Amino acid sequence: MEQIENAALDFEFLGGGVTPISGNNKDTGRRQLPFYVLVNNDGMSSTSEYDGHTFNVKDGESYLLPRNRVHRLRTGKGEHPVSIWCHFRATLFQSADFLDFFELPEKFIPPDSDRIREACRILVSPPEESPARRLLRTKSAGLRLIEAITAACRERADAPERFDQLRRLAPAIDFMNRRLDGKHRLEEAAARANLSESRFTVLFKQAMNCAPGSYWQSLRLRRAHELLGSGATPAETAAKLGF
Repeated sequence: MEQIENAALDFEFLGGGVTPISGNNKDTGRRQLPFYVLVNNDGMSSTSEYDGHTFNVKDGESYLLPRNRVHRLRTGKGEHPVSIWCHFRATLFQSADFLDFFELPEKFIPPDSDRIREACRILVSPPEESPARRLLRTKSAGLRLIEAITAACRERADAPERFDQLRRLAPAIDFMNRRLDGKHRLEEAAARANLSESRFTVLFKQAMNCAPGSYWQSLRLRRAHELLGSGATPAETAAKLGF
């Protein structure tokens, strides 16, 4: 069964806006964030620095900073400078970075940047609407943004191999997502993919960029957060998840 095709591509919108830049040039200082930072220049230029490299971004261009990279952003002057920006994550199986399958350029130029900027503007400029409609609009707008970004990128050479690895691991990942009580062992998950525990661990790290035990624990912690947020007591949560 081709389970990877049924895996949810999860878009998580963490914030954004259409921000006029007033006064002198702005400087974020050096920072490291656990999500993607997308910035679209409208009426201004800017400078981005990460991985020891500095590059200039002109008016009408866009740039995307990978998560967990130390970076620094400086906005330039313009007649009516505006930054259209957002922070987000895009993942498969709640952990595999979807954009990591693509070669991201230093910056996007027109017409690619035009499509990315408009998709970002729709995402960060919500109309007044009910919570249900807001959720639907955010998810659909987020996926349109990812589509616009990836349309301007090449797939990495190892992307097909990594997708094959995910396809093989899918039954094990599904098992891990459904068994969050802490009573199951890694070898049981590996068996779902017809792999030894050692081989399963190697493939998992290659495909998901994290160890299977760490991934399983993150699923339990995420579920604990959900239970506590819905009103469960710490004792009830610990008993349900085996903490």
